[in-house]
Amino acid sequence: MMATTILTPAENRFLQLTYPALADPALTRLMPVLRDHPTVKTTSDWLTARAKQAVAASRIDWLVQGSLAWKLLADSPYAINPSDQRGQWHHCALCHLPVRYEYHVVLRSDGREIVVGSECVKKFMSDEMQYLMTITTEDNFHAVAQYDALSAQYPQVPEILWTPDALPHLPSNQHAQHRWVRRGTKSTVTGYLKRRTTELPDRQLSPYLQGYADLQAKNAAAQAALDQQRQRRALQEHQAAERAQQRAWQAAADAQTTAEQRLRQSREYQDWLTAVARLVVERGPLGVFKQRLAAVPVPKSVARLVNSYQLGVMATEFAHHGRIQAERLQIVPRYLVADLNQRSRQLAAQRQRDWYDDLFNATVGFDLTPSDRQRRLADLQTSWEGRQFPANVYSDLATLRDRLDQAQPLPNGWPDALRQAMQRRLDQQPAQGWVPARKNHVTPAQLRALVPDATTFATVAQRYHRLYDLPADQAAVTLSALAQYYLVAQDRQAHRQAATQALVRQLLTPES
Repeated sequence: MMATTILTPAENRFLQLTYPALADPALTRLMPVLRDHPTVKTTSDWLTARAKQAVAASRIDWLVQGSLAWKLLADSPYAINPSDQRGQWHHCALCHLPVRYEYHVVLRSDGREIVVGSECVKKFMSDEMQYLMTITTEDNFHAVAQYDALSAQYPQVPEILWTPDALPHLPSNQHAQHRWVRRGTKSTVTGYLKRRTTELPDRQLSPYLQGYADLQAKNAAAQAALDQQRQRRALQEHQAAERAQQRAWQAAADAQTTAEQRLRQSREYQDWLTAVARLVVERGPLGVFKQRLAAVPVPKSVARLVNSYQLGVMATEFAHHGRIQAERLQIVPRYLVADLNQRSRQLAAQRQRDWYDDLFNATVGFDLTPSDRQRRLADLQTSWEGRQFPANVYSDLATLRDRLDQAQPLPNGWPDALRQAMQRRLDQQPAQGWVPARKNHVTPAQLRALVPDATTFATVAQRYHRLYDLPADQAAVTLSALAQYYLVAQDRQAHRQAATQALVRQLLTPES
């Protein structure tokens, strides 16, 4: 097999001199071995196959980008060696051959200067440099300095002349105008550079620069229209995907067996689902999740569908993304994944609202001493929800009530989510005084906490209404149960349970 050269010595030296300006990680990693081996061939055994592929694939891009990193030195763009003896000539930094016509080029990024021969300028340097090289050697030694002055005053000129794709979204009916601008600009710049002068061609360039500005505006408008079109297309595709997913879920639901439907509707499945979802939304370490998961009773009908490893993967996904898709766990029934995702997101939303309620009450809603307020804030900060906000927010929260009492607004530096949540609760406050934020659900443990030391049920009900705001039907059941619990607690305290129950039974027994 004949060896093919991937990188010549001159190309290698050009890349070694240029790579600091390219900032290409792949080229940077290759530099140590390229310095020791000037030529890279397909048979070079000192380079891995992957590295050879990288060189072959990126070589052209590196050389093209590298050509743009150099420019002719303005104060001394070239020199002609006066000696007729080749031994007295300097060597080209790229091909290492002696050159009589020396072109002095400089790396734009750090000012490094090298000498390059005319052939290597043509081979390695940009169209812009070759254009200036021709004018400099044939017409005006000071052309590079004049070009630098012109580019500093009109930075759009190099873009017009040397960046063919500068206006990628320009409508086709404007291409003729673009060509007119480019030709006129190049003719004006060439005329300016061919003679030594310090006067810029402002008047001559003006119509072309104005024309280019108009083209830039039309390109920007076309790009904005294209972006809007892409956004609409992306939205349509997203909506289509959602509809397709919904149809797929609906089809899956319609195709469920009677056994699956019975399982999903069963109390034991729903209880297990809720128990696992409560662990998922805590977003704790995986080891703690699995340890607590082991204590959750698993119905036999569920145990064959999912294991602790798979639930751990889903818990980790929810901790990172706030949702469960479990795309890698295709063996797990999709309905179970969807059910756990839905229940977890519901509980997470409720938990987040509860956290905001507790935070508002700890900072504003309750009358607390500074130490009690600080202790409650410290407890809230340690939760997952609390760790989402920076520490300086809690310093503000410790004195928030004093700030509000002085009619000052919420701090501007807070995250938007926190500001919006606190403002919603402030908007619900009465005109005078502060009241706690009322939660939209309540647990038996919270209800029991309302009863001790209450002298009347009116006191218990007042406490309930102060802290909770349940839907009307739930509130009626809750207050009825709370009233019965209060009476039972009173009877127990007075040791009259038996007498009370006997009388209740008599009252409930219809007279014959």
